[in-house]
Amino acid sequence: MISNEQRAHDIAIALMKDNDKDLKPIDAYHQYVNYLLPILREINKDFPHGIKENP
Repeated sequence: MISNEQRAHDIAIALMKDNDKDLKPIDAYHQYVNYLLPILREINKDFPHGIKENP
């Protein structure tokens, strides 16, 4: 099973790549966190026990 945190991380990284900007490392980290936290809140609300992968 993939954790909600890992799923949110993957989505945040995909969004960061989609919005390709030349950001300095600290700015990139802030942008990542700004994507990650709202996504994680929604996933945790919808899937409180995680999302099971199909075998």
